[in-house]
Amino acid sequence: MRAGGGEAGSDPSDIIARMSLRASSSAAVLLALFVASTGGAAVAEPAAAGGPAVVLITLDTTRADHLGAWGWPHARTPNLDALAARGIRFARCDSAVPITLPSHATILSGLYPPRHGVRDNATFVLAESVETVAEGLAAGGFDTAAVVSAAVLARRYGLAQGFRLYDDDLAAGGAGDPDAVERRAAATTAAATALLPTLRRPYFLWVHYFDPHEDYAPPPPYAAQARGPHAAYDGEIAYMDAEIGRLLAALPADATVLVVGDHGEMLGDGGEPTHGLLLGHGARRVPLLLAGPGIPGGRTVDCLTRTADVAPTLYRLAGLAPPAGLDGASLLPLLDGDDCGRTSYAESFLPFFAYRWYPLRAFSEGRWLYVHGTRPGLYDLAADPAESRDVAAEQPAIAGRLAALLKALLAAMGERLEGKVSAERALSDEERARLESLGYVGGGAGGEVRHDLPDPRDMVGVAADVHRAAKLVRQGRCADALPLLLGVTRRDRYNFPAYNQAGLCLLEAGRLRSALNAFERAAQVNPQSAVPLKNAGNALLRLGEARRAEEVFARAFELDPISPGVASNLAALLRGRGAAAEAAAVLERAFAAGSRHPGLYLERGMLAAARGDVAAAFDDFLAAAERDPHNPVPLDNAAKAAELLGRPQQAAELYRRSLDLDPGRPALWAALATLYLQQLGDRDGARHALEQAIAAEPDPGRRARLEDFLRQLDPGS
Repeated sequence: MRAGGGEAGSDPSDIIARMSLRASSSAAVLLALFVASTGGAAVAEPAAAGGPAVVLITLDTTRADHLGAWGWPHARTPNLDALAARGIRFARCDSAVPITLPSHATILSGLYPPRHGVRDNATFVLAESVETVAEGLAAGGFDTAAVVSAAVLARRYGLAQGFRLYDDDLAAGGAGDPDAVERRAAATTAAATALLPTLRRPYFLWVHYFDPHEDYAPPPPYAAQARGPHAAYDGEIAYMDAEIGRLLAALPADATVLVVGDHGEMLGDGGEPTHGLLLGHGARRVPLLLAGPGIPGGRTVDCLTRTADVAPTLYRLAGLAPPAGLDGASLLPLLDGDDCGRTSYAESFLPFFAYRWYPLRAFSEGRWLYVHGTRPGLYDLAADPAESRDVAAEQPAIAGRLAALLKALLAAMGERLEGKVSAERALSDEERARLESLGYVGGGAGGEVRHDLPDPRDMVGVAADVHRAAKLVRQGRCADALPLLLGVTRRDRYNFPAYNQAGLCLLEAGRLRSALNAFERAAQVNPQSAVPLKNAGNALLRLGEARRAEEVFARAFELDPISPGVASNLAALLRGRGAAAEAAAVLERAFAAGSRHPGLYLERGMLAAARGDVAAAFDDFLAAAERDPHNPVPLDNAAKAAELLGRPQQAAELYRRSLDLDPGRPALWAALATLYLQQLGDRDGARHALEQAIAAEPDPGRRARLEDFLRQLDPGS
């Protein structure tokens, strides 16, 4: 295989004589996506009778008061409502944090975020020293499996600990969309039900559904049926509920099922459209249901409960004792009339890490909810369950008492209300050494919580502008989004999302240096995020600064080896300067970390082709094509490899698939014509391909030569 392209020669085969396996190192081809692999373990023996089947279902971004069992008049949630009817509904469950990764870390560990250490998405990893319920149950003889549906829960972030099978392969369940950051509910249910026959009893299965997360786009039947002020959001919940119904029907009749939301959605309450900023009931109050053998049906528990209670409850349901020192407690004593004596803690550090605003924390003892920011907030939940009236000024003694309890709780967890908070991930010694060698780990990785920081409750307008601009960017309306984003950066100089989104719009507009400046500023504000570094690398590629791009991609790779486009671009740059062994090592690390992005397969195929292993190259090109079925590049390469392997029929099929995606390529039509004529003896196929090549060829000289070849093929025409 030789590099090159260019003009036709003296016969049709010469048009493709210089065709080579192609791979793009540009961001335009290697699109943004976080994906990871299934567990890859061998198939287990079929499930045998004996031992419990314990199933945890987590509902992303699902507020409790939008389910029928909680009285929402517009709900279409018959399956979750039926589960509530045959089991226990815990009416007042507080999430520990309105952010997916740290919330699930609490659900799976029974620890609050100050103790498990995960405070935000993407830039944190659950440390191996934190024991998950999967690890505990596995040690107790349980088989363990998980199916997750969002990139932020990829195995890279530590939640796979203890699971024999951990299916986080979003591309495999995302209809071949390499840009998928979520797996839709139907694919999630299909993946979970496919796992069931492989599980050995006793087993623990965790299934995570992501659908109610913005953007709200329920499938047509659910969109058409949705009603009410938040119809699209409710439609996503209805779709998820239907798929949960399919999962419940596939479970063993004696399975014990615990359903919990990770956090809710504010839906405009307090001025916040989604979640992560405020700690109002819309984001904090989540569904919690429990049903199964021995669980009384049709019961409602009104006691305050917490998502931290899930892990110790799962231990008890499995017949095991929870580890000592958890922040949560088993829910089972509440079924026997235990008094309502629990307190809840919630926090959101997203404002701090994304914007350098003051983090919010909340503490409740049932009736009263205290919110700590730069000023106190207090709500009487008995009189004001919607939390619409702050009574801190009217009840200073109660606010002061709860503030003291919050301070004591944090002290017991080794933290203070103000002071230094690290944004650092749980880096391994090897990762730390690599970053230090790049001069990247040093001061500024964290920040200090100070009383003079802006309070998020006063900044909802700025956050709403960022949210509105991000939505415009996703809609391809950067011209409308950019002024909004630049206005935010003038008002709020530490606004990480605004700098990064502005950089994307500047990049789209071709203002490459300005885009690079915006990405560099975003990286300064949040030096633990790989995202602005990846974007800066893409800008440098377009500027033709390959060596600088390689350095930046290397920094991004050390922070997050599964960030889409990072490993493949870095490997392509290394390969381009002859460092094939280094490129292979990068790809190996990315695969080991769980990434299954199509660009990795494409790049690995390029390396295999370069060393003459055409069979391995073919397999990787085909894998890339399967994972990115709308991209013709891996199909082109697979077709050429099939030719070299002596598989002309397969090569022709691959060429046709590629040309179906992008028919305006005369060289590829000519390649197909040559294949038909010389290897398959199909003159009609060759004639058709040449006609298509002539129609697509813009150059008069090359078109004339193709017409001459066609006349030679069919002299009577």
